[in-house]
Formats: sequence, C-alpha cells, structure tokens
Amino acid sequence: MQCCKTVRAAEPSDLDEVFGIEVESFDEPYPRWYFDLLYGLSGGEYFLVSESADGRITGYIVGIPLSGNVCHIASMAVSRECRRKKVGTVLLQSFMELCSSNGYSSFVLEVNTYNYPAQSLYISNMFRPMMFVPNYYGQGKHALVMALVGEQPCCLQPSD
Repeated sequence: MQCCKTVRAAEPSDLDEVFGIEVESFDEPYPRWYFDLLYGLSGGEYFLVSESADGRITGYIVGIPLSGNVCHIASMAVSRECRRKKVGTVLLQSFMELCSSNGYSSFVLEVNTYNYPAQSLYISNMFRPMMFVPNYYGQGKHALVMALVGEQPCCLQPSD
C-alpha cells in the first residue's frame, strides 16, 4: 500500500478516521470531541492528514498557532500499517512548511518520555529536548517538551 500519496488539509468528515488512528496509537487516546475542538482551534488550516492511494487517512498532525512566531504541535499519529514508511516525516515537514509560509518559525510539542520512535522523528527534524514534565500524561507518565526554534543567531560575526 502506498501510505502517503498526498498530504492535505483535514476536513470535518476526516475526523472519525483521525480518531481511529488516535485510538490505535495511544494507550490513553484523546476523546473524539477533542478532535472537533482542535479542528476549530486550528481554524482547519493547521490540521493536516496524509492520504493513501486508495483514499484512506493514514496519519494526521494538528497544531495551534500561538503568540509571536510559535506554533504548538498538539497531536500527531500515523496508522499502525504505515509506521516507519516516512509518513510521519512527510506530515511533520508539510506542517512546518505550512506554518513557515504563514510566518511561524518556532515549534513546540510534548512527547511521552517512552515514545522513542516519536522522539527520534523530532530529533531528526532538528527538534531539541527542552524540559521534562513529570506526570504530564497522568501519574507516572512523563512528557518531554521539545522545540525547534527558528531565527536563531547562527553565525555571529566578530566585530572589527
């Protein structure tokens, strides 16, 4: 199966399939109504889905623009059969390109400290660990806050 033929803006009719991916991806998934909320908060614009060649939703990413030039990645997941096939990378990069085209250059997210595949994906896309948050996902379930900060002064020139 071609897991990611296209990445496109999500539509309200996609949210049931998105929720199905959420349920198969996480031990304690967000409730279905939360995706309606995220869709509304993102204005629909910052909610992307990957679609297979046969039209099935194979992954999603949703973010909320914050003040300044920061966008918070609220949730992301890929269907079980399409993991490790670059779908997550394509979704993340498509999302960051969309945000960048709208003036956002910094990104922040939380990831479970035991979700090593997700951490690896973010690190390979230049995200860096910033902070540890104990019990973020419930008792004994900790989060790592990761960020990609744009417009950093990378090459300071010595003064004459």
